[in-house]
Formats: sequence, structure tokens, C-alpha cells
Amino acid sequence: MRHEVAVGIVVYNAGDNLLDRLKITVSAGYSVYIFDNSPSNGTVKELAKRYEGINYFTCGSNVGLGYGISTVCAQAEVDDFKAMVFFDQDTGFSEETLDFIEQFYLDRKELANKYSAFLFNAKDNVGQPQNVEGLRDVSLAINSGSLYFLENLKRQGWHDCSYFVDGVDYKFCLDSARHHMKIGECSYTPGFDHVTEQEDSIYSLFGKDYQLRPYSWRRIMDTSISSMRLIGSSVLSGEWKFSKILVRLFSIYLVTQIYVRVVNFWRRKKNV
Repeated sequence: MRHEVAVGIVVYNAGDNLLDRLKITVSAGYSVYIFDNSPSNGTVKELAKRYEGINYFTCGSNVGLGYGISTVCAQAEVDDFKAMVFFDQDTGFSEETLDFIEQFYLDRKELANKYSAFLFNAKDNVGQPQNVEGLRDVSLAINSGSLYFLENLKRQGWHDCSYFVDGVDYKFCLDSARHHMKIGECSYTPGFDHVTEQEDSIYSLFGKDYQLRPYSWRRIMDTSISSMRLIGSSVLSGEWKFSKILVRLFSIYLVTQIYVRVVNFWRRKKNV
């Protein structure tokens, strides 16, 4: 009997850790939908040939996250899946993670009546507003770790392909609000690791440690354009709560990018 939750991943120059996770996933009997934004690399394509259960898609070039995630979700829906959990290629997970998410879905299928997605992570938000099951509603959620209810995504028009990388997840959240759908969060997921494979470094700010990285100027420009588009869309659609949150997040993003560059400059100067 096949699993009721499919697994979706968009890859770009996949590393060995991701390949190992893909093998674990198909060995556990899960159907995997992969969109390859770097088909010339060949590693994922060859893996898909060797392992039954991997559904491989590509456009022959890097067409971005929005197109990729829309493709894997839509293909899973065509194959009669009602739910898909999506992971970034640098998010760690185990068979225990997948089983936990699927059991969560099987026990709460009625959530699809009100929610477009449920975000899974291991933050364990102790002290934050939650219901009796330790779950809570959120305004914004990232793609990685999200369990998508595919019929609701279809009604929303899938993900917005006009966003290349930055903004794809938040635009989905805005579209969900427009369609009167909620997004939930479960923050006690076993085996979930969204930290280890990130290219972040530790920076101290106001007595606390944060994992940050200096992005390229091109990435900053892309993020800025996406953020301004999102803020404009939220204002035009009357989603004032979203616009306030997005302005705050964009401001924090710019401040942290300035901060890490200043810190890196002084670190280099100190080591000279």
C-alpha cells in the first residue's frame, strides 16, 4: 500500500547528503517528486533511473523555485495525492520525520477544510500561543518542511512562478490569506534539521547569537525587489497585517546584511 503523503524537492547541484536522503525516502516506500534546476549535473537524473519511486522533472535549465515547486505539487496532485511535504535540498530529515508528518496528516485530514499548508520544524516554540496539541496558526511560513494540501493549492493557482527564489514562500502565504485559508505550524518534528547544512555563521547581536550569512549583492537586489512586490500586493489586496509583517521582515533583512558586512570587515582587519 502506497503512502498517502508524497515528498517534493527542488534541487540545484545536489550534494551527497541530499542523495542519501532520497535513497532513504524511496526505500521507505515514499513517492518522491524532484524538479532539477541543474540537469547538466546529472547526479539526480542518474539516481532517478536507478530507484523506482523517484519522479524526475526538469526544464533543462534553472527556471527558479516557483516553477519547480509548482511542478512537483501539480504532478503529485495529478497522480491522486492529496498532500505533499516539501523540503529544501539542504534541510535534513529522516524516515522518522516522514512517518511523523504522514501520521499527523492521517490523524487530521479535516485540516484541509481550513488550511492550505502546515509547516513542520523542530523549533519547539515553548511559551508561544498554541492549542492543546502544541500547534498554532502562523501568518508566514517557509517552503521547507511545509505539508501542502494539494487541492487547496490548485484552487489558489499553485505557487507564483514570477518569483525566482526569494518571495515564493511569502507570496504563497499571501495568496492563502486571499483565499481565506490558514497556515499552521507543528514545531516538535523528530529528525528535522534546518540548521546543519546551512552556510551560516554565528554572529552576536544585543547579547544573543544568530545564524547569519552575507548574501551577494545580486541576491540582496532580488530579495529587495521581491519584498517590494509583496508589500505592494498586500497593500493593494487590503492585507494590512501582511504588509506590516513584510515591512518588518524586510527591514530586519537589510539591517542584518549591513551588520554581517561590518562585522566581517572588522574581523578581516583584526586578522591582518
